[in-house]
Amino acid sequence: MDISNNLTAPCLLIAAMVILILFQGVFFANGDVIYTEPEIPPGDGDYVAAAGLSAGGGDFMIFNNIKYKPDKFFILAVISNLCAFLLPAVFYIKIKGAGYSKNLKLCMPKPRYIALSLYMFFALISGAVLINSLLFYSSGTEAVSENVLPFIFHTGGNPVYDTGVFISFVILPAFCEEFFFRSVLSAEYEKYGSFCAAVITSAAFAMSHFSLKFFPSYFFAAIILYILAKITNSVLLAVILHAGYNFFNIYLWDKISGVLNFEQNRFIFIFVTAVIFTVMIIFVLNGLEMIYYKKAYNNEPSPVFLQEINRDGKNKKNKYKTAAVIRLFKSVFSPTFIAATVIFFIYINI
Repeated sequence: MDISNNLTAPCLLIAAMVILILFQGVFFANGDVIYTEPEIPPGDGDYVAAAGLSAGGGDFMIFNNIKYKPDKFFILAVISNLCAFLLPAVFYIKIKGAGYSKNLKLCMPKPRYIALSLYMFFALISGAVLINSLLFYSSGTEAVSENVLPFIFHTGGNPVYDTGVFISFVILPAFCEEFFFRSVLSAEYEKYGSFCAAVITSAAFAMSHFSLKFFPSYFFAAIILYILAKITNSVLLAVILHAGYNFFNIYLWDKISGVLNFEQNRFIFIFVTAVIFTVMIIFVLNGLEMIYYKKAYNNEPSPVFLQEINRDGKNKKNKYKTAAVIRLFKSVFSPTFIAATVIFFIYINI
């Protein structure tokens, strides 16, 4: 039996989600990782306060209102990314055999895509901000940090901890997740068409973050990143945009979202964000038009339909268009993808 024919893309997703749950539910919850306040001998309270041990900047850091021992926390964060995304993807590629890597978008991007990448980056940021703002504004939820931020860090201004956050939650996830979702997982689903690949991998990306509240913004971000990776045939620019998206969420969004605390500012903030997003989308569409115009002028094949041309060179675009909905339906309701969805809903409700 050829294992490469029986190991499907959703199996890879399930493996990643189970590993993430294992780390979040077991390793990060371990007593050796979670910081516990030391017992203060009578008369030593002034010394502890002066040392800053209870202010988030001493021998612990705070992530989502939980105190962790920094050294073990960052080590686990790095290992969890490697074990959940990078190692399973490499193992999957190895099983698939020689020649599989040619579909993984590992080429260097051409300089002509830089302008488009900038437009898509600002569309990504403004779109995510608009989605989150609309969700919390329409639900009437109080605009506190826990309701508008996907990640909340308090490092007490310690530069070592700040560097750890930057590496563990900005750079490394961007590389590992893009390789996993926009490279390996996308390559598997693109045999069913680009539309199917974009929807399925974006839903998988959003589910891997185990947050129903931020699912729409994660899904939107994944769509933008997939389009960029597909158009450029390279995950490198998607990695850069993903890192910028992480940086914005961790370091800048908390400051901008403070505007939502004031009811009189919310409508204006959402309106301005919507205008910026609309302008960026116009720039993106214009950039795509120019790229495809040049490709048509130079008689280059469209990157969106490269996988839809058979070995004889006959374009099967019409066949893929008519079967797109059916292929998407079959992918969404495959047993393994349903299993991944069930894991997602079970975990977020535990």
